Amino acid sequence: MKSFFAKLLFLNNGGRFYFSIVFLSASIMVQAQGTRLLRQPDMSVSQVAFVYGADLWVSDLNGQNVLRLTSTPAVESEPHFSPDGQWIAFTSDRSGSNAVYVVSAKGGEATRVTWHPASSVARGWSNDGKNILYSCERETAPTAHMRLWSVPATGGPSKLLSRQWGNDGCYS
Repeated sequence: MKSFFAKLLFLNNGGRFYFSIVFLSASIMVQAQGTRLLRQPDMSVSQVAFVYGADLWVSDLNGQNVLRLTSTPAVESEPHFSPDGQWIAFTSDRSGSNAVYVVSAKGGEATRVTWHPASSVARGWSNDGKNILYSCERETAPTAHMRLWSVPATGGPSKLLSRQWGNDGCYS
């Protein structure tokens, strides 16, 4: 690397030298950083789910066998594995507002499980894997605070868990 900089010094041609150094330094820093767009990881016994480029992905814990689960113009976020690791609940705005969806950890079509027009955000699963925990702004207007709700993993009517405001939570 020193010889490269020595050649640049030798080839100094006015202001272009400084631009070349800055450009080279920036490109070296970007290569050293790697991908920093991996967000919101969740782990099962054998896989990790994460968001990259507004889509959901899974891979083995060692980073092998990467699989893209969604590929839509929408923004997918908040992946949560079911207790058995077979399903992933997540949030998507593909219907115009945030709603909770479920997709197989092996890939396939996602199924919408919340249908209220208020924004719903996936937060986790019940311990038995039968219900999905989510936060929603419904029945809180005009304050726009969220409350915690539960919906069957196969879809159906939601159940308010507490009238107390809550944005995040998990089952113990």
